[in-house]
Amino acid sequence: MIPQSAIERIDQFAREQAEILQAPSVFHIDLALEVGKRIASKMKADWEVVCAGLLLMDCQLGEALKQGDVPSHVRMSEVKTESILNEYPEITDEEKANILACVREHHGAVKFSTLESEVCCNADCYRFASIKGCLGGMVNSRSMPLDEMIDLYSKKADEKWNALSLDICKEELRTQYEAIKKLLNLYQRN
Repeated sequence: MIPQSAIERIDQFAREQAEILQAPSVFHIDLALEVGKRIASKMKADWEVVCAGLLLMDCQLGEALKQGDVPSHVRMSEVKTESILNEYPEITDEEKANILACVREHHGAVKFSTLESEVCCNADCYRFASIKGCLGGMVNSRSMPLDEMIDLYSKKADEKWNALSLDICKEELRTQYEAIKKLLNLYQRN
Protein backbone atom coordinates (compact mmCIF):
# COMPACT_ATOMS: atom_id res chain seq x y z
CA MET A 1 0.00 0.00 0.00
CA ILE A 2 1.32 3.41 -0.96
CA PRO A 3 1.48 5.65 2.12
CA GLN A 4 -0.67 8.77 2.09
CA SER A 5 2.45 10.85 2.81
CA ALA A 6 3.94 9.66 -0.50
CA ILE A 7 0.78 10.51 -2.44
CA GLU A 8 0.70 13.96 -0.81
CA ARG A 9 4.36 14.61 -1.67
CA ILE A 10 3.88 13.41 -5.24
CA ASP A 11 0.80 15.63 -5.61
CA GLN A 12 2.66 18.64 -4.22
CA PHE A 13 5.67 17.99 -6.47
CA ALA A 14 3.52 17.62 -9.63
CA ARG A 15 1.61 20.83 -8.90
CA GLU A 16 4.78 22.79 -8.10
CA GLN A 17 6.35 21.68 -11.38
CA ALA A 18 3.19 22.64 -13.27
CA GLU A 19 3.11 26.09 -11.65
CA ILE A 20 6.81 26.80 -12.18
CA LEU A 21 7.20 25.42 -15.70
CA GLN A 22 3.64 25.96 -16.99
CA ALA A 23 3.27 22.42 -18.30
CA PRO A 24 1.14 20.48 -17.89
CA SER A 25 -1.49 22.85 -16.61
CA VAL A 26 -2.88 22.24 -13.13
CA PHE A 27 -6.28 22.12 -14.84
CA HIS A 28 -5.12 19.13 -16.92
CA ILE A 29 -3.65 17.43 -13.85
CA ASP A 30 -6.96 17.77 -12.01
CA LEU A 31 -8.99 16.59 -15.01
CA ALA A 32 -6.85 13.46 -15.44
CA LEU A 33 -7.19 12.69 -11.72
CA GLU A 34 -10.98 13.16 -11.83
CA VAL A 35 -11.38 10.90 -14.86
CA GLY A 36 -8.75 8.44 -13.65
CA LYS A 37 -10.51 7.92 -10.34
CA ARG A 38 -13.78 7.18 -12.12
CA ILE A 39 -12.21 4.78 -14.62
CA ALA A 40 -10.09 3.06 -11.95
CA SER A 41 -13.25 2.42 -9.93
CA LYS A 42 -15.11 0.99 -12.95
CA MET A 43 -12.17 -1.18 -13.98
CA LYS A 44 -11.28 -2.22 -10.39
CA ALA A 45 -7.74 -0.85 -10.80
CA ASP A 46 -5.50 0.17 -7.89
CA TRP A 47 -6.40 3.84 -7.41
CA GLU A 48 -3.24 4.72 -5.47
CA VAL A 49 -1.04 3.44 -8.31
CA VAL A 50 -3.19 5.21 -10.92
CA CYS A 51 -3.11 8.43 -8.88
CA ALA A 52 0.68 8.37 -8.55
CA GLY A 53 1.03 7.52 -12.24
CA LEU A 54 -1.25 10.37 -13.33
CA LEU A 55 0.58 12.86 -11.14
CA LEU A 56 4.04 11.78 -12.29
CA MET A 57 3.52 10.92 -15.98
CA ASP A 58 4.21 14.49 -17.13
CA CYS A 59 6.22 15.73 -14.15
CA GLN A 60 9.13 16.63 -16.42
CA LEU A 61 7.11 17.91 -19.38
CA GLY A 62 7.83 21.53 -18.49
CA GLU A 63 11.55 20.81 -18.21
CA ALA A 64 11.53 19.00 -21.57
CA LEU A 65 9.72 21.96 -23.15
CA LYS A 66 12.30 24.32 -21.68
CA GLN A 67 15.05 22.17 -23.24
CA GLY A 68 13.20 22.02 -26.58
CA ASP A 69 12.98 18.23 -26.39
CA VAL A 70 9.35 17.30 -25.68
CA PRO A 71 9.75 13.64 -26.78
CA SER A 72 12.22 13.14 -23.91
CA HIS A 73 9.64 14.06 -21.27
CA VAL A 74 8.51 10.46 -20.85
CA ARG A 75 12.01 9.19 -20.08
CA MET A 76 12.80 12.26 -17.96
CA SER A 77 9.57 11.75 -15.99
CA GLU A 78 10.34 8.06 -15.56
CA VAL A 79 13.79 8.86 -14.10
CA LYS A 80 12.35 11.49 -11.75
CA THR A 81 9.53 9.13 -10.72
CA GLU A 82 11.99 6.39 -9.84
CA SER A 83 13.99 8.85 -7.75
CA ILE A 84 10.89 9.98 -5.82
CA LEU A 85 9.57 6.46 -5.30
CA ASN A 86 12.93 5.26 -3.97
CA GLU A 87 12.52 7.70 -1.07
CA TYR A 88 9.68 5.50 0.22
CA PRO A 89 10.88 2.00 1.19
CA GLU A 90 7.32 1.08 2.15
CA ILE A 91 6.28 1.26 -1.51
CA THR A 92 6.75 -2.28 -2.80
CA ASP A 93 8.87 -3.10 -5.85
CA GLU A 94 5.68 -4.26 -7.59
CA GLU A 95 3.96 -0.91 -6.92
CA LYS A 96 7.06 0.98 -8.11
CA ALA A 97 7.19 -1.05 -11.31
CA ASN A 98 3.47 -0.48 -11.86
CA ILE A 99 3.76 3.30 -11.36
CA LEU A 100 6.77 3.41 -13.69
CA ALA A 101 4.71 1.53 -16.30
CA CYS A 102 2.00 4.19 -15.93
CA VAL A 103 4.55 6.90 -16.66
CA ARG A 104 6.23 5.01 -19.51
CA GLU A 105 2.97 3.98 -21.23
CA HIS A 106 0.83 7.10 -20.76
CA HIS A 107 0.98 7.84 -24.50
CA GLY A 108 -0.21 4.34 -25.33
CA ALA A 109 1.19 0.86 -25.82
CA VAL A 110 0.72 -2.05 -28.16
CA LYS A 111 0.06 -4.11 -25.04
CA PHE A 112 -0.15 -2.36 -21.68
CA SER A 113 2.01 -3.78 -18.89
CA THR A 114 -0.71 -3.33 -16.28
CA LEU A 115 -4.35 -2.41 -15.94
CA GLU A 116 -3.27 0.72 -14.08
CA SER A 117 -1.05 1.90 -16.93
CA GLU A 118 -3.96 1.45 -19.34
CA VAL A 119 -6.24 3.45 -17.04
CA CYS A 120 -3.62 6.24 -16.84
CA CYS A 121 -3.26 6.37 -20.61
CA ASN A 122 -7.00 6.55 -21.15
CA ALA A 123 -7.51 9.19 -18.43
CA ASP A 124 -4.72 11.25 -20.00
CA CYS A 125 -6.62 11.22 -23.30
CA TYR A 126 -9.41 13.31 -21.76
CA ARG A 127 -7.00 16.25 -21.56
CA PHE A 128 -7.22 16.78 -25.31
CA ALA A 129 -10.01 14.54 -26.66
CA SER A 130 -12.79 15.88 -24.39
CA ILE A 131 -14.45 19.25 -24.73
CA LYS A 132 -13.73 20.04 -21.08
CA GLY A 133 -10.06 19.15 -21.52
CA CYS A 134 -9.69 21.04 -24.79
CA LEU A 135 -11.37 24.28 -23.74
CA GLY A 136 -10.12 24.19 -20.16
CA GLY A 137 -6.62 23.41 -21.33
CA MET A 138 -6.59 26.29 -23.79
CA VAL A 139 -7.74 28.74 -21.15
CA ASN A 140 -5.40 27.43 -18.45
CA SER A 141 -2.23 26.55 -20.34
CA ARG A 142 0.97 28.42 -20.99
CA SER A 143 0.59 31.32 -23.35
CA MET A 144 1.26 30.81 -27.04
CA PRO A 145 -0.04 32.33 -30.24
CA LEU A 146 -3.60 31.23 -30.98
CA ASP A 147 -2.76 29.61 -34.33
CA GLU A 148 -0.04 27.51 -32.65
CA MET A 149 -2.42 26.51 -29.87
CA ILE A 150 -5.13 25.47 -32.35
CA ASP A 151 -2.59 23.40 -34.28
CA LEU A 152 -1.25 21.81 -31.07
CA TYR A 153 -4.72 20.93 -29.78
CA SER A 154 -5.76 19.49 -33.13
CA LYS A 155 -2.70 17.25 -33.25
CA LYS A 156 -3.01 16.28 -29.59
CA ALA A 157 -6.72 15.45 -30.03
CA ASP A 158 -5.77 13.02 -32.83
CA GLU A 159 -2.89 11.57 -30.82
CA LYS A 160 -5.08 10.98 -27.78
CA TRP A 161 -8.00 9.60 -29.78
CA ASN A 162 -5.62 7.06 -31.32
CA ALA A 163 -4.18 6.16 -27.89
CA LEU A 164 -7.58 5.28 -26.41
CA SER A 165 -7.88 1.56 -25.70
CA LEU A 166 -10.86 1.23 -23.35
CA ASP A 167 -14.27 0.96 -25.00
CA ILE A 168 -15.96 2.90 -22.19
CA CYS A 169 -13.66 5.85 -22.87
CA LYS A 170 -14.07 5.64 -26.65
CA GLU A 171 -17.85 5.70 -26.22
CA GLU A 172 -17.68 8.73 -23.91
CA LEU A 173 -15.28 10.66 -26.10
CA ARG A 174 -16.31 9.84 -29.68
CA THR A 175 -18.83 12.69 -30.11
CA GLN A 176 -16.65 15.13 -28.18
CA TYR A 177 -13.54 14.30 -30.22
CA GLU A 178 -15.47 14.71 -33.47
CA ALA A 179 -16.85 18.09 -32.31
CA ILE A 180 -13.37 19.28 -31.29
CA LYS A 181 -11.91 18.29 -34.65
CA LYS A 182 -14.75 19.98 -36.53
CA LEU A 183 -14.38 23.21 -34.55
CA LEU A 184 -10.60 23.34 -34.86
CA ASN A 185 -10.71 22.48 -38.57
CA LEU A 186 -13.25 25.26 -39.17
CA TYR A 187 -10.97 27.72 -37.39
CA GLN A 188 -7.97 26.64 -39.46
CA ARG A 189 -9.88 27.15 -42.75
CA ASN A 190 -10.63 30.80 -42.04
